[in-house]
Amino acid sequence: MKNMKLLYVSEVYLPGRKASGIHVMRMCKAFSEQGLKVRLLAFRSKQYSDVEHLFDYYGIDDSFEIKFLRSPGTGRLAAFYMALRAMFEVLFFRPHIAYTRSPVSSLFFSLLNRPFVFESHAIMDRSAHKWLSSFFQHFSNVNNFLGLVVISSALKKMFVEKGTPPEDIFVAHDAADAKSLDEKGELKGNFGFNAGYFGNIYKGRGVEIIVAMAKKRPEIGFHIIGGIAEDLPGNPELPDNLVFYGFLPPSEVHLYRNACDVLLAPYQSEVFVSNKQAFSTSLYMSPLKIFEYMSARKAIIVSDMPVLREVLSDTSSMLVAPADENAWVDAIDILKRDETKREEIARNAYQKFCEEFTWGKRAESILQWLLDRLKN
Repeated sequence: MKNMKLLYVSEVYLPGRKASGIHVMRMCKAFSEQGLKVRLLAFRSKQYSDVEHLFDYYGIDDSFEIKFLRSPGTGRLAAFYMALRAMFEVLFFRPHIAYTRSPVSSLFFSLLNRPFVFESHAIMDRSAHKWLSSFFQHFSNVNNFLGLVVISSALKKMFVEKGTPPEDIFVAHDAADAKSLDEKGELKGNFGFNAGYFGNIYKGRGVEIIVAMAKKRPEIGFHIIGGIAEDLPGNPELPDNLVFYGFLPPSEVHLYRNACDVLLAPYQSEVFVSNKQAFSTSLYMSPLKIFEYMSARKAIIVSDMPVLREVLSDTSSMLVAPADENAWVDAIDILKRDETKREEIARNAYQKFCEEFTWGKRAESILQWLLDRLKN
């Protein structure tokens, strides 16, 4: 694999505050560690200063090449511009595999005689995505399409129900990096027990559950890293033990996870990945947050949802009914009181993370599947 080249094409803007940026950067690094020569094609955001700053921002080394484009606009215009540039990149870089999360780039790749892969994090059956669904129907039937990578078994089932052969789909849940467990950030307040929530506070993330928990347990510190109080809908009255930190660079976030006693993921029945998104991903999601929590070796309290049970169980987390405020309070009471249980589920989650859910293992398993497909 030393001489193999992989082109990773993403419509993501780097650096940025979205989980998709973390995903793309980590996967390019992980593929490069498998011995591939990796080139990433992405958009340059307004916050970009230089490549060295970008790698520092994401907390990784510069083991792969990045080629930046200036976006000509947003939405479809940006997607088609990226696809056109990606097609020329394939012609000149001549990768053994082109890899993308873009249906538009995949359509353009289908016109070339080079193997390509499409990774999907959503099902394209919404009214706003009908045009992308027609693209998928076309490019998934060409000879140089290696296959479809999806982030959950639930999402695979949806694609199979839509007509994609199951043997053409590979399930690869999201992942995280192993970080130092000893370094800790300084949490605000002087609380003897601390619970943390990490990530954006879009609709469906359950921050209202955390607000309710904080009101009922004033002796516990509740820390929200990634959002600000002004983002909460309805301007609720907030207790003094609920602390907002705002956005932190990805390279620093693990320090604050390490400082918490428990980590919270109160996903609701409908989950959105942005304030503009019109559809829920709760049936098939694979949240980065879950794997980053597992990597911190901390007890996790998480919503009891079928797609999350693909990764976590009663032995590696506290699974709680999503909207039951009292159940969430009971769960944190149990973990606060029972240190043995807290450490046991943290240890089990961490062990499962190390065995199955690092970025390195994700890249290795995807690459092995793709190499087998190339041979056949």
